[in-house]
Order: sequence, then structure tokens, then C-alpha cells
Amino acid sequence: MDVTVLLIEFEGVIADTAAPRAAALVEAFADDDVELTPRLAALAPGLTTEQAVHRIRAAAGLAEDGTAADLCRLRAERAFAARMGQGVNLQPGVRMALERLASQARCAIVTRASRREVEFVLGLSGLEGLFRPIIALEDAAAPKPSPAPYLAALARIGQLFPGQHLCALAVEDSVAGVHAARAAGLPSVVIGDLLAHEALEADAWFETLEMLTPSRAKETAGGARMGHE
Repeated sequence: MDVTVLLIEFEGVIADTAAPRAAALVEAFADDDVELTPRLAALAPGLTTEQAVHRIRAAAGLAEDGTAADLCRLRAERAFAARMGQGVNLQPGVRMALERLASQARCAIVTRASRREVEFVLGLSGLEGLFRPIIALEDAAAPKPSPAPYLAALARIGQLFPGQHLCALAVEDSVAGVHAARAAGLPSVVIGDLLAHEALEADAWFETLEMLTPSRAKETAGGARMGHE
């Protein structure tokens, strides 16, 4: 028996975190007298806060300084948490789309966000029961674009369905996530507003999660069968 598994990025696919993440980085870098220009801000999407801070610091010409980078990351995380406390919106139509997909597939979260951030939003939205497992930033040896988060998710799900084939599909919002899925041997679909050459790196692209029907998900996931006969 084949089990269709959807491994879904929380940020960008489920929750609309782009604006509060960007505002948090602006606030964090302002303390270092660094203006987050559009060029610098464009380096952050798809990355963890730590990755974004290091990339922006390098692009801004700042000297390598682990302590300064850690302090900037902490400021950005605190600023983002404060904005989450004011409410983070789900992406349009995502609740109905997830309920439809979960009726015919195992849904899990594989994300660059922290577990605290994920559980906070899912708890407020009443969606926490749809996902098992949740692989957050703390649960893998390295973040995306490393395959480690996806490999951790597949190992957990394999324990839930011993002896069965897993037809797994990564549902992503960024090129970094697509690269992580590919490195883990998974097909991927990308959701949202990406540049054409970025969207083409995935196996399929949909403007919103609503457009990913259960039949489309099964068809795309069918090429990656993992497990035992």
C-alpha cells in the first residue's frame, strides 16, 4: 500500500510571515546602523534568521564577527516574536486547502521556523491536529538547503508506517527548500510568487495552495516511492 505524504513548509506556504520577518530584520540591522535596502532584503527569503543575518552582513560589507551576528539574530528573533504576538495571518485559502489535502494524504511540516513559532500559529488557527510530525528548525542537524530536515521527516514517518511505501512530495515556497528536497531525493512543488527561473527548479508551481489538489499531489509524489516491498 502506498501512503502519500506531503512535507509542507510552514513559512510562506501556510503562514504569511514574509512581512513580519522583513520588518524584524530591518529593526535588528538598524541597531548596527545598516539600512536594509531592497537589494539586501532580497537576500533573506527562504533562509533561517541566522542564515539571513550572515548573508546580509556579508553583502553589506561588514566584517566577520560571530558575536555581532548572534546579537543581530537575537534582536531579529525578538522583533519577529513581538509581531507574532500581534497576529500572523494564514495564507489565503490555506485552511480549506489543508483540510482537503489531509483527507487523502499524510501531512507533515518541515520548516525553517522554530517549533515555538509553528506551534503558536497552529494553536491560534486550530490547525495543530493536521500535522504529524512537525520537523522544525531545532529538529534537524542543519537547516535547508541541507536535506537533513526532509530526511528527519521521512525517518519519523517511516516509523509510523512500517513496511509501507511512502510517496512523498515537498511543498515549498523557496529555491532553498526545493534544493533541500532534491538533495533528499524528493519531488517538489513550489507555492507563491517566485521568479520564473526559480519556479522552474521545482517539479510544479502553483500560485496558491488551493491549486494543489489531492490528485495533483498524488501524481507529482508518485515518482518518489520509498519503503519496503
